[in-house]
Amino acid sequence: MKNLLRLCLLGLCIASIWGCAAARTYHIQVNGYSEAAAPAPAPGASFFVIEDQKAQNPLLEKEVKAKIDKLLEQHYYFLTAYDKAQYFMLFTYGMGAPQAVAVASPGWGFGVGFGTGWCGPGVGYGVSWPGYGPYYAETRPLYDRWLRLTVVEAQPYRDTGASRPVWVGEARSTGSSSDLREVLNYLLVAAFEHFGKNTGKALPAAIKQNDPRLLGLEKVH
Repeated sequence: MKNLLRLCLLGLCIASIWGCAAARTYHIQVNGYSEAAAPAPAPGASFFVIEDQKAQNPLLEKEVKAKIDKLLEQHYYFLTAYDKAQYFMLFTYGMGAPQAVAVASPGWGFGVGFGTGWCGPGVGYGVSWPGYGPYYAETRPLYDRWLRLTVVEAQPYRDTGASRPVWVGEARSTGSSSDLREVLNYLLVAAFEHFGKNTGKALPAAIKQNDPRLLGLEKVH
């Protein structure tokens, strides 16, 4: 009976660990810059999002554009044609080369022991918790992932092909995932938290894997 109880407790512990692992959180730094002489667009302004025609992956470029379109609409901006827009949105993104970093990690695990107790021969089970179990060092590749959104006034851009930005938003994250396509969803959500604002400094954002704002973006292809 005692052994059965120990097995149940062990199962609950492992399920708890798996549940925590499933809810991964991306930690992101967001910086927003605005031009005092040219205020950032207020909700209700019209936008056209411009793709980079020389992008290395034109299909990913179209996908990111579609996600920015969706986020603009969710923040009460209007999408319109190139020749009618009040503002243009330009965007760039990328990922740096992996950097090997040594990380000390606690050893999760459980052990099984055999012995004789008050009730006779039996099996004992134990769980190793962080802070109580052994620590070990491992080398992990970490990637620098970034996104930059730039808003410019449309008319000067149409006339000359260049315009001074009225708002620039930057989102940056360092982590073990090299799937830029997935990480961009988190960067976009974090950047739009401060869309059009001058943050004054880099602000932290923690976006969880089960954040409902991600669900809509994951369906955009």
